[in-house]
Amino acid sequence: MEPETRVSKFNSSIAILQRIDQLWKDAHNHSRSGQLMKWNWDLDRVWCELAADAENSVEDFEEHNKKIKVFLENVTKNKSPTRYNELYTLLLKKEIFLRTLQNKQGKGTVYEDSLDDYMDS
Repeated sequence: MEPETRVSKFNSSIAILQRIDQLWKDAHNHSRSGQLMKWNWDLDRVWCELAADAENSVEDFEEHNKKIKVFLENVTKNKSPTRYNELYTLLLKKEIFLRTLQNKQGKGTVYEDSLDDYMDS
């Protein structure tokens, strides 16, 4: 017998979206001001917010997690001042990956509506 899945009476989705929005604002400001490591940390926090809902299966989550680990390894290799351009390009790719993932989860700019959402049953 499988354990019963419990569902909270309260939904924290608005709080999560507010945190993610603030993280994107911080990431934007840090990227524009050239604070690349702070930008990277902002993106890591976005990943933490999105990771729990990364996909429906453990395998899909692991695939996304592998991509994040590759970003982490490359950031570590490229964080010296002489590799500034490489680090900047890498962080752009990391941000695009995270924004795409956020959209796939329905927490970003892309969403689907149906007419049934607007009509009474």
